Amino acid sequence: MFTRILVPTDFSRPSDAALVYARRLAAHTGATIHLLHVVDNLFLRAVLGDPHDYEAAALRQLQDRTPARAEVASILAVERSDAPADEITSYARTHAIELIVMGTHGRGRMAHLLLGSVAERVARTAPCPVLTMRDAPDVDDLKGVRILVPTDFSSSADAALGCARRLAARLSGSIRLLHVVEHPGFDASYGSELSVPEVTALREQQMAHARTDLSSRNLLIDHSRVPITSDVLLGPGSTMIADYAGDNAFDLIVMGTRGRGGFARLLIGSVAESIIRTAPCPVLTVKDLETAAVVPLGEAAGAVA
Repeated sequence: MFTRILVPTDFSRPSDAALVYARRLAAHTGATIHLLHVVDNLFLRAVLGDPHDYEAAALRQLQDRTPARAEVASILAVERSDAPADEITSYARTHAIELIVMGTHGRGRMAHLLLGSVAERVARTAPCPVLTMRDAPDVDDLKGVRILVPTDFSSSADAALGCARRLAARLSGSIRLLHVVEHPGFDASYGSELSVPEVTALREQQMAHARTDLSSRNLLIDHSRVPITSDVLLGPGSTMIADYAGDNAFDLIVMGTRGRGGFARLLIGSVAESIIRTAPCPVLTVKDLETAAVVPLGEAAGAVA
């Protein structure tokens, strides 16, 4: 899995952190790193100097970030575009990229990799999973990674679980499945008609159903020999997930996007975007039907590629 990893960079600290993480992951998967910088299309405007000089300077910065005797193979690329997010996704499609690893809150020529602009658009439109992060992990190795997988029991959440299972198997890691029953736990349109005991009973019923659904997924993935546990919480989805990840020292969050159900739909722009911004660890978002690097839940017990 993940034999071609794309790292877009604007030469900021978060981008450098993403490159460090991508190389650590590539060391375990045998992946090739594609290190990409997008320069403004200066050929379409009047500028001082030769636009080719900007591209040459960018290439030198890419080379400076690539050790001469690196254990991980690297391909350096400088592309020209005034729409960096679109250029990143286009590059990913053209080169059959299986994972994009990118920093957030960067500052630089590539329109800064800020949530709400480049990083958000890439996470929404990329043809493969996207891993976003602010800082590189303190550990030097990803072995034994502890992965948190929030789920609303949608197909995209199951795809995320399949991806997390493969990662955990490759890295000798473990998985914690988490479902959040949103507070107040009932539709506001008829909330005023329910008494407090009825609301309490409804919440307990929702949590019981969630535990049953989690148990069924535990059984599906159990044969892969990846340690897996589960938990159910009551409260606001994104806040609970981010706090839970921090309180329990998880190394990575893997979650689906375009989910429907459970807690406020795992959509970029809502829960997923909030978690990417606030999580204390890297966040890997997985779309439904991303078959290039993701194994569906039903096949999660199969052999590790």
